[in-house]
Amino acid sequence: MLLTGGSPALFREVGLRADDYAEVRLERARTVDLVWRGDGLESSVTSRDEGCCARVIGRSGSAFASSTAMDAGPVLRRAARDAVELGCAAGRLAAHRPYRDDRPGESGELAETVGLAEKMELLGAYHAAALAAHPGVTGALVYYRESVADVELLTSEGTGVSYRRRDLTLQITVYADGGAARTAGSVSAGSGGDFSVVRGLAPDVEAAVATAVDLRAAPVVAPGEYDVVCDGPLAGIWAHETIGHLAEADHHLGDAPLQRSLAPGRRLGPPMLTITDHPGRPGARGFVPVDDEGTAGSPVELLRDGVVTRPRLHDRSTAAAFHEDPTGNARALNFRHPPLPRLRTIAIAPGAASEEEMIGGVARGLLARGVLGGQTDRAGFTFLPAECREIRDGEVRGRVRGVVLSGDVLGAFAAIDAIGREQWRGDTSASCGKQGQNALPVSSWAPTLRLRGIRVTSG
Repeated sequence: MLLTGGSPALFREVGLRADDYAEVRLERARTVDLVWRGDGLESSVTSRDEGCCARVIGRSGSAFASSTAMDAGPVLRRAARDAVELGCAAGRLAAHRPYRDDRPGESGELAETVGLAEKMELLGAYHAAALAAHPGVTGALVYYRESVADVELLTSEGTGVSYRRRDLTLQITVYADGGAARTAGSVSAGSGGDFSVVRGLAPDVEAAVATAVDLRAAPVVAPGEYDVVCDGPLAGIWAHETIGHLAEADHHLGDAPLQRSLAPGRRLGPPMLTITDHPGRPGARGFVPVDDEGTAGSPVELLRDGVVTRPRLHDRSTAAAFHEDPTGNARALNFRHPPLPRLRTIAIAPGAASEEEMIGGVARGLLARGVLGGQTDRAGFTFLPAECREIRDGEVRGRVRGVVLSGDVLGAFAAIDAIGREQWRGDTSASCGKQGQNALPVSSWAPTLRLRGIRVTSG
């Protein structure tokens, strides 16, 4: 039984026109945030949040309203009234394939089954170990978050679906005194609620300490153009920030140059490059079997063999605007926001090269691993790798610091000349932000990539 009671009378009572569309979405969520900083535990916060939202789309106009109350009737009436009175543009929705399956089975060590005391003992031990590992360590930050949200959706078309969202992230950053600039090493982990991903990370913490300490003596990278070998986590973020965001269909509305740039049949990259956005797999952060319009998720092959195939990720309104099918990409951060076209799991298909072969073909370049941050304005991109080592004449040498990778989004596809044969399928703490909806869980699957002539600056 839905939280709304499942009654279609809810929609009849607000006076909708026969061809108007309306929906209500209700949510109950629980979140745990744990932070260690300085000498020890800084905060432990367990919070609960609940509320509902309503959206009306029709000939008279469109509107969205939300409330922290769980009574959907007043919120729906407010959205219906605003749709008429505020003068927003009228809208329409494409027909879609509603999600009809049962909730997928839950697997792994669910975070809420692990006691708070056990979590604090494990995570606090990572923090203490980082501080004690080396005299050069000046600080450590451990930030852990887990959330479970139960969502229920009812529409005037008769769709009723309930689903559970889980997310878990852990970020550990170790700092060392690098003189003029503080140096850092990091550990990043995530899952769709499986606590086991944060166990057994002591070796990763030791590696983060070594990175922070070693970077103190590392030279600042010399600006210029480099051939860059990116590991799976960094390559996945690259795909997300480039083709992924370009493909979100709301960006295409009224943007003829972007539509031409991603016209089906246009070659963007080499023949071995295939990139897909899909619903992901159970237990991953980017697992989205049903979106927040109740549409069943389906894969969208953006590029095949370097050529644009399906260039847009849709919600129902953008699908209507382009006379295309919804793809299951309508996602909302929570009940306070309407759904937007958003990424789920972006995947670069494996190639044929080994990492050793890619490195061996570089005369002057960088081996970049992990990611501290990345962003795009849809024309250019900027990435900060977690760790970089110099490559000279096919050999990996010492660390360099301050590396910032940047370039033209469309030009970067042509820069790829080798793709690794092993596809990384892990999750990190990296999330996606858009139009104030931060931070949405996503996943990326990617092999190692080699890109030629990437612009490198120091930051």
